[in-house]
Amino acid sequence: MTETLPIDSLMIDRWTSQWMKQLGFNNEQLLKRNHKVEQFSRILLERIEKKKQTDIAQREQLLIETLREYEHRLSRTGFDNDISEDFETMKLRQKELLIEKKHQELDVKEEQFIKELDQLSQTERCLCQILTEAEMEIVPDETLVKRIQRLQDYLTILENLKNDRMTTLKSYRTRLNDLCTQLDYKLDDQSVVTQLVDEKYESCLATDSLRQIESLLNELDVKYEEQGKHVHRLIETLERLYSKLTKDDASPPKRSAAYILRHNTAETVTQLEQEIADLQAKRMATSKVYCENLRKKIEDLYDRCQLGASERHAIDYENLTPDTLDECDREYDRLDGLYRIRQPIIDAYEQWRLLVQQHAEFLKKSTSAARFHERGYSAVKEQAERKRFAIALPKAERTCLNTLEQWEKDHLDEQFLINDVPLRQILDQQHNGTSNTTTTTTTTAAAAALAPSKITKTVSTSSISSMAVPQRTVSKANARKKSLRNLVNKQTVESHVTQSHHEEADEDTLEFTQLENIKHINGLPRIVTSTPKTGKHNLHQTEHTVVDMGRIKTNDPIQKHRPSKRVIPTRR
Repeated sequence: MTETLPIDSLMIDRWTSQWMKQLGFNNEQLLKRNHKVEQFSRILLERIEKKKQTDIAQREQLLIETLREYEHRLSRTGFDNDISEDFETMKLRQKELLIEKKHQELDVKEEQFIKELDQLSQTERCLCQILTEAEMEIVPDETLVKRIQRLQDYLTILENLKNDRMTTLKSYRTRLNDLCTQLDYKLDDQSVVTQLVDEKYESCLATDSLRQIESLLNELDVKYEEQGKHVHRLIETLERLYSKLTKDDASPPKRSAAYILRHNTAETVTQLEQEIADLQAKRMATSKVYCENLRKKIEDLYDRCQLGASERHAIDYENLTPDTLDECDREYDRLDGLYRIRQPIIDAYEQWRLLVQQHAEFLKKSTSAARFHERGYSAVKEQAERKRFAIALPKAERTCLNTLEQWEKDHLDEQFLINDVPLRQILDQQHNGTSNTTTTTTTTAAAAALAPSKITKTVSTSSISSMAVPQRTVSKANARKKSLRNLVNKQTVESHVTQSHHEEADEDTLEFTQLENIKHINGLPRIVTSTPKTGKHNLHQTEHTVVDMGRIKTNDPIQKHRPSKRVIPTRR
């Protein structure tokens, strides 16, 4: 059963009247026609409904695609999704209108952001070109918003770098102007530094330009320091010239303003050099006398410092120039300071050398038999002198060595020279030479003592009593016999000394023969000889040989205490 279409009665009446009146249809024809119209209308309605469903499905599909495209554009650009939650409850037409509107807004917004990105990119290229920095790297699949944000951050960094360089360039300009003024430095007209001086900072922001400016500033700083040192040397030269002229002339020169202010500028250097030239010209008027006096002082210091040819500076005293006078002054100052340093060592060395000479003379005199014939000879004094040398010589040598070692600590890899000969070499040679001389002298004395051993009497009894009791004047023959007995007695003593075994002394001391004090028993003198020092562990192990100067007796204590029955002769 077909469904009756809901037709309006007014419409049916119109159709009926139209068909019946105008076309001349009857009722039966009209019913047939109505049936056909109803069928046709129903078919048409179905077509319309089907088309409507198809259109709605297509629109929904298109809406979904449009929505996906909108979301893709949002993900590509990085904008926020501003579609509300009521979108699902809206009608299809409303959804289509909303999506279309959002697409239009997104087009406008994306266009604005693209323009902003172009402007930022242009600014970036400009700053990178000015600052000679690399452009920001492009990250694949980066959103428009993220790229713009990262580019803005990078531009902020470039702007800060530009501001820092601008501040640095301004400070460089001030510093450069000061250095150019103080050094009287002329700049190249086509250089970057000239643009900096002209305050064209934009053209100086490049990295290469900054390097050129910094290089020039470092060069000027070095020149400024050298000029400062040069000013200091000029001031010292002026002070030396002022002091020299003040001593030589009753009217000392007046100090200049440049000397008083001592500014480190090119103008000050010119004034100081001119003043030095004037003072040197004034000084050259009396240069010959001054140079001759200074020459004597220098030669005197050479002798006092005991400097050899290798440590002396050759000065041409014939061709007198300001440089010659300055060289003389420098040499005198050097020697004056050198003498203060060398004086303690030289004093210790001179004291040691004097003792060595005195000891050599003493050895020569003490080994000579002629000393027994000299008036005022005393064995006690000779023994005391020998003991003095045995103590004083090692002490003086050690003092000299200690002072030399302290000097060598302060002057590494240097030798202290005495007339071009190392002082330590002199001390070592003298030390070894003294040891060998002591051994040779002892052997010679022993050989000389063996020659007169055939004499029957060694010591006479009258010689002992004559030491305590004055005697009458004897004849020349008796005096010769007496001196002969004394000589034989002395040689006998030396022969006993040579029989003792000598051992090597310590490294810090020289070997010298030591004699103890003469001991007296009942008025009879005896000489106790000792061997040289035998080392650190055998200082107290010495052997003594007792020789009585008088009658030949045994060492009997009873006989030593017996008084002499000899009649003392009286003077007539």
